[in-house]
Amino acid sequence: TYPVVLVGTRDAVLDILALPPDKQTSTNINIVTLSLLTIITLLAAVTRDLGMVNAVGGGSLATLIVFVFPALMFRAAIDQQATTPTHGQKLEVNFAMVLMVVGLIMGAIGVIVEIMR
Repeated sequence: TYPVVLVGTRDAVLDILALPPDKQTSTNINIVTLSLLTIITLLAAVTRDLGMVNAVGGGSLATLIVFVFPALMFRAAIDQQATTPTHGQKLEVNFAMVLMVVGLIMGAIGVIVEIMR
């Protein structure tokens, strides 16, 4: 599965860098691929506890799934409805955003505690 994940990561990095299609030559793609492989290999050489990697990754993903994505989807649903949002809906959106921030803070604390341990 390593090549599949690496290709997806490389494509995401190219999208984040906003590299225009005409600049995505074989040489540039190979440079990005080699850079990613180097970074991943160095991280693998330094990391001694895979449990920490799983805990940080799992906790971060759980925070996104439980707190962030639902709040953002709810806000988008309210913003895209045909009618103007009511006062109650605006309050609900604000409450969802507050819960999202609280969840992000709790997730960040969990990650910090795991890294410090």
